[in-house]
Amino acid sequence: MNHQGMDLISNTFKATNLLSRRGGEIVSKCKLTSVQQWLILSAIAKTDKTSLGDLCARTMVTKQNITKMVERMKGSGLVRTYQGPADKRYVYVELTPLGNEKLQELEVALTELDNQVVNAFTEEELKQFSQLLNKLIHQFTEPM
Repeated sequence: MNHQGMDLISNTFKATNLLSRRGGEIVSKCKLTSVQQWLILSAIAKTDKTSLGDLCARTMVTKQNITKMVERMKGSGLVRTYQGPADKRYVYVELTPLGNEKLQELEVALTELDNQVVNAFTEEELKQFSQLLNKLIHQFTEPM
């Protein structure tokens, strides 16, 4: 691997660690246990009907881990699950009123982090950065 590639991977992990740490501080203020809970709440809120499989794809979390996290969140009253009416093998997840409330709290708390990130870049840089991140994600989610 060339030096530039090593730097890119190293810097990506550093940025991930920093954002994860800051995200952890923010979610703990909202009394959630992890950044992954915020990602799951956000993913559920974006659609009317979300299956466990959809959550895996949208959060990049394995089925085994998503199932465990959803069960914990269900126990905390943040989400509820139900079986598909046409096919009982499908489990769907939706936000509870408490889950919606926590998501709104997070959106307010995340404004500060969002402003820090956004203010560091021009509008064109943000657009390009987002495109590059999507390309990186796509690279790792493509079937081999």
